[in-house]
Amino acid sequence: MEPRTRPERSSFARTLHRGMFAVDIASFSARRDPAVQRFLRSSVHGIVREACRAAGLGWDGCHAEDRGDGLFVIAGPEAGIDVLLEPLVVQLLGGVRRHNKLANREAQIQLRMAVHAGYLQLDEHGATGVALNHLFRLLDAAPLKYRLAEASGDFALIVSHHLFEEVVAYSVGVIEASAFTCVPVRVKETHDRGWVWLPPVHPVRVPHALEPGVSHEQLIGLLSVLIRQLDQLARHRPAAQ
Repeated sequence: MEPRTRPERSSFARTLHRGMFAVDIASFSARRDPAVQRFLRSSVHGIVREACRAAGLGWDGCHAEDRGDGLFVIAGPEAGIDVLLEPLVVQLLGGVRRHNKLANREAQIQLRMAVHAGYLQLDEHGATGVALNHLFRLLDAAPLKYRLAEASGDFALIVSHHLFEEVVAYSVGVIEASAFTCVPVRVKETHDRGWVWLPPVHPVRVPHALEPGVSHEQLIGLLSVLIRQLDQLARHRPAAQ
């Protein structure tokens, strides 16, 4: 009988504790034009790469995998978990808004993001692990999708309950813990909680009069944005008792 050969060391999975995040594009499959889908996919990859670099995450040290309508990223060992929150989220939000400012209606991006941390395995085939599965359950949670659709915004974030209690609850910065909402996460066999954050609505400056250089089309566009934001505020106003 031939002796059983031992597998090469590189074939063993390495168990690591890492921060991780995943993003996907809302209503991606509704844009059925393959050219539009390729453009959106390429745009999101570019936005994520630039956001990671701007946040000091170090893209070259990350492990990233494409998911068709998005991607997931495992941070390098030197990256603090807090970097995946305020610096990165702010940079991603800015990248999405810059894209949407220049893109036509068909190419607008509504981005969902999930952030988690935990143990996973990395081998030559990619990444796997319970923590990674939980990350995707967070991203697929119905309340996250509903909140983004209801707000008609361009970005929505969900973090795991563990991450919220250990990191977000004690952080001080632009993204405050009080702005998060606890939601149920019930996807497949997962029954847990997550915390959702939506960017605040920014005020829009509207010209007092049709000044020289301001066209009727520009004014109509500004008024449309203002009406949409007023509608968002009305939706989130508590009902009268």
